[in-house]
Amino acid sequence: MGIATDGCQFQPYEMRRGSLTAMAPFAPSKDAPRALLIWLDAAISVREDLPPEPDTVRRELGRDSLAYEIASFRLAELWQEVGHKPEMRLKRQLWAGLLERVYGTAVDDDSLFFQHTYLTVVAKAMAVHVLGAGMPSPEELLNGQPFRDAAIDGAVESDFFDWVLTATDGAALVSRIAKQVARFRLADIQSDVLKGLYESLIDPEQRRYLGEYYTPDWLASRMCERAIDRPLDQRVLDPACGSGTFLFHGIRRFLGAAEASGLNNQDAVTRCCGQVLGVDIHPVAVLIARVNYLLALGEERLRDRPQISIPVYLGDSLQWNTKGFLAEREVLIEVPDGPILEFPAAIASDPSVFDAVIQTMLSLSESYAEPEALRAWLQRTHPVDPSSEGILAETYNALRNLKKEGLNHIWGYVTRNLSRPVWLSSEGQRADVVIGNPPWLSYRYMNPSMQERFREECRRRGLWAGQVAQQQDLSAYFFAVCAELYLKPTGRIAFVMPYAAMSRRQYAPFRTGVYGVRRRGGVDQVFAVVRFTEGWAFSDQVAPLFPVPSCVLFAENQANVRHADPQDRRRPSTVLAASGSLPRRDATPDEADAQLVWWEEPWPAERVGETSGSAYSERFRDGAVVFPSVLLRVQRVHVGRLGDNPAAPLVESRRTRLEKRPWKDLQSLRGNVEAEFLRPLYLGETLAPFRLLHPLLAVIPWAEQASRLLDSQATQNAGYLNLARWMANAEQLWQQYGRGRRTLLEQMDYYGQLSAQFPVPLVRVVYGASGTLPVAAVLRDGSAVVEHKLYWAAADGGEAYYLVGILNSETARSRVAHLQSRGQWGTRDFDKLMLGLPIPRFDPSQSLHRDLVKAAKRAEAVAAGVELREGIHFSTARRAIRRALSGDGISGRIDELVERLLG
Repeated sequence: MGIATDGCQFQPYEMRRGSLTAMAPFAPSKDAPRALLIWLDAAISVREDLPPEPDTVRRELGRDSLAYEIASFRLAELWQEVGHKPEMRLKRQLWAGLLERVYGTAVDDDSLFFQHTYLTVVAKAMAVHVLGAGMPSPEELLNGQPFRDAAIDGAVESDFFDWVLTATDGAALVSRIAKQVARFRLADIQSDVLKGLYESLIDPEQRRYLGEYYTPDWLASRMCERAIDRPLDQRVLDPACGSGTFLFHGIRRFLGAAEASGLNNQDAVTRCCGQVLGVDIHPVAVLIARVNYLLALGEERLRDRPQISIPVYLGDSLQWNTKGFLAEREVLIEVPDGPILEFPAAIASDPSVFDAVIQTMLSLSESYAEPEALRAWLQRTHPVDPSSEGILAETYNALRNLKKEGLNHIWGYVTRNLSRPVWLSSEGQRADVVIGNPPWLSYRYMNPSMQERFREECRRRGLWAGQVAQQQDLSAYFFAVCAELYLKPTGRIAFVMPYAAMSRRQYAPFRTGVYGVRRRGGVDQVFAVVRFTEGWAFSDQVAPLFPVPSCVLFAENQANVRHADPQDRRRPSTVLAASGSLPRRDATPDEADAQLVWWEEPWPAERVGETSGSAYSERFRDGAVVFPSVLLRVQRVHVGRLGDNPAAPLVESRRTRLEKRPWKDLQSLRGNVEAEFLRPLYLGETLAPFRLLHPLLAVIPWAEQASRLLDSQATQNAGYLNLARWMANAEQLWQQYGRGRRTLLEQMDYYGQLSAQFPVPLVRVVYGASGTLPVAAVLRDGSAVVEHKLYWAAADGGEAYYLVGILNSETARSRVAHLQSRGQWGTRDFDKLMLGLPIPRFDPSQSLHRDLVKAAKRAEAVAAGVELREGIHFSTARRAIRRALSGDGISGRIDELVERLLG
């Protein structure tokens, strides 16, 4: 590396393939002079003995560091060299398959694979550094040989990411990364530093997957303190352990109690490894959690201890890779484009037997021994029933064939880990405390096959929310399954949950605490029963925390009292709420104690049946999903002084900064489209109180005469050749980049939300589904389409003004504010909340109704008179209109009328 500078800017270069390559430059500031020294530290690694603080680790090794920039480039080069080999492709497929379960959809991205490879090397180097064994060879570093030599099992082993060693210069890159890690003073570690490093490497656009937002240190510490009240006696399991934050604090809590009780170090470490356990399906998270387990034990205790095994496992806590009943679950492991490896329950439920069986299978496959050799070994050492013996013989035969194809190396790692959840759910291994932060993966982000499985599993447990299913996520189901599989009859569970779990409709079955269904004939099938005992509420008054409001729910298992009076399962009437500004998201427990204020408040009001009070709740419908915008939202193209083609104007994709990948990376579409298929499109941003703002333009392939949507083939057959070309291009891009199995037309008409708008009513009421303040207006455009961020209903003139007056009123808003969801910026999402108020059906014979119509018309005139400059942001326009309505006094008049109307 070389650095060129003129004193104002420092430009680093690296020699790559014989030429200088510039990397990210650095410009020092007189306001932060030490920043230059810090940057030089990272560039040339002159400073050792670095403090292991999260910010320092992130700066030296994170996404913006020179160390990561160099490593990511080298990893891409190495993958080009070896990525075509069958075993490397298999590891990549297995990695992608596990991440698909994390994210709910296919994830096969080169940059993410390289990020995970880099982070794996960092984590393993940290683990060896904690062990104090000296830095081994790159091969031994990645396969965990120093830990086996030190009689520590399950800490570091070969995995998906040791592919790097098969490349020519891979070992040199591993050594380089390990030397960067060795600069930190890891013996002083006090928190989960790798969590912050991992988050710094993730592209911010991937953070809509809430599972990537791990629990802050202070919250995990507080939850462990509350839930683990007898550390020496309680078995603790985090079934979605992520980077191991809850494990870290659970271990520290156990060791503190052990020291206070006078327990010697060897017994303390042995018992801790049997009582604090974790599982996660994310392969990198599991490795980080194992390293954090070692860090929590500490170098001093590791120096004087017996043989131990780190109890953190790569596995699916939902056990979707099993079949059979709880006590007889068989483990099924899918080989990409190959057979299914099956392991009977009698083997999978005993880790020592399972490990011996899989190790023997792999050893026999090295010499391509016949299945009879495995049968003989089983009969001599681990006799099983004939059926199980036959299943294991078939599995061995499959492994032997994989060995012949060069695909045998990884299966010991995969099978050992994925079988552990079955063992943890066996009767003798269940936990006294199940604690953690379950995945919040939204139903709408799951791929179709996962949606189908999730829907089926939720229905079995009575958790399916029906008409609000799109708003469900994995957290409630995960909570119920963990109570069912891993909790002792006298155990307790404590999970971080979305704030909506306390009150929203989609969580109503979850809040009952009874997870099962009523069969025909009156026989209940109950999987789990819990009683909620405590709740902590974190609205937007605590920042920074999660991207959406959250809560913590504590519950006790009532498996032995399933038929108790429901009154005995009543939730607490209050929750513990908090507010305060934290210095950073991953604040320490001491920082949180100093900044947060706690108080009791009523349990949030339930939103079950909130739309039942109004005569209008069923008349309003969602608008259409006109997405992706690059394919369907357009703008006219100026073609010169002679004007455009009025029958088929030239249009191109309308682009915005809000587009997401992959759509933001696509080239804009451009072409002529018949004018009858170009329709005004109203979105939330084109609406203000009592006034419509300028609509967008969209390609809507609705044929009036046929009363249906047309795809490219149908438009071509109907003679609309311009539209046919546009739709053909759009359909091709949707097929290539769209998620799920829906066609482009099925996407546009999701749940009939587009076709329901035709024939277009002459007068409609439209109002915004989300926002801090309500917006509603009368729409009189008979050609316009309404987008899904708006609700709409047909109405005549008087009724339309009646409804618009109510929906824009502060009176109606204030009555539903406590039911709104909350985000980082306050209340949001009105949905149909205001329609749940007791709004009488419009009756022109009622003087109050007539007065409200008159007032709404006046408000519309005032709003229309507000001058708005070209290009004004919609939020600025709304504020200007509200000021005018208030200054005129008409908004206050409407509030008075609505107050009388609603009673």
